[in-house]
Amino acid sequence: MWVFLFIFYILLTSSAEAQKLFIISLPDNYGKTEKEKVFYIGSADPTFGIIYDLKPPENYFIVSPNNKKIKLTLLRTEYEDTALNIKRIGYKIKTIPQKKGDYYICIESDYSLTKKFKLVKFFAKVPFHVETEKGWDNLCGFELEIKPYTRPYGLSNKDIFWGQVLYKNRPLDNGTVEFERFSPVFLNPEELPKDSYGEINYPYLKKTVKTNKDGFFVISLKEPGWWVITIRKKSGFKALGNKFYPLELVNHLWLYIFPSKNNLSKLNYNFLN
Repeated sequence: MWVFLFIFYILLTSSAEAQKLFIISLPDNYGKTEKEKVFYIGSADPTFGIIYDLKPPENYFIVSPNNKKIKLTLLRTEYEDTALNIKRIGYKIKTIPQKKGDYYICIESDYSLTKKFKLVKFFAKVPFHVETEKGWDNLCGFELEIKPYTRPYGLSNKDIFWGQVLYKNRPLDNGTVEFERFSPVFLNPEELPKDSYGEINYPYLKKTVKTNKDGFFVISLKEPGWWVITIRKKSGFKALGNKFYPLELVNHLWLYIFPSKNNLSKLNYNFLN
């Protein structure tokens, strides 16, 4: 009963702040030329491993090592929401790289109106490494974007990551960068870390840092698996119908973290089963 009430509370109070547009692949984000690679796209609260339905994205493309944008084909699929034991709508992309180098899968969502009457647009990207180090500092060209200054793949749980936030191609100072791990399974309340009062330790699960005056930040991702780095920016107002609503832009950079020892093959994401 307690687990059901916890799920109900999370779903009832869930907001655009909790939900993330994910792009992940298994077992990692490495590929080979002439071999197919699948990327899974959906909506989730990564910390708790809760999956949501995702509306069709507005734009989706891949950036090649030569910084060329190539249109992708989006395939609808279903994910298993193990929290409620129901199917959720998601998508996947199949790509076969022809050249060696570093690619980016780039996804732009449609506008969503939240429960707090705020319009939100999500941008998300994930690096795709194919044999040779070339082009990992390319950008998708989003209005709000995280630029890596640490190579965004081949990271272990002992490394740090250095990045810069750009808003309209200019550094974003004093921005709040959030980073959290995508739990491969739904976490019930008994499995979550607690504080000294026995409450769920949310700051431990979802960490934040501030950007400096030049938009830079440094973080440490200490557990293996998929992590998402998120930045949000208020961006004026936008019309929907005959009303204007506050607009917030949200950008996600997805990173895969290897363990210090090569045993991550045991890590499976249950919603893909």
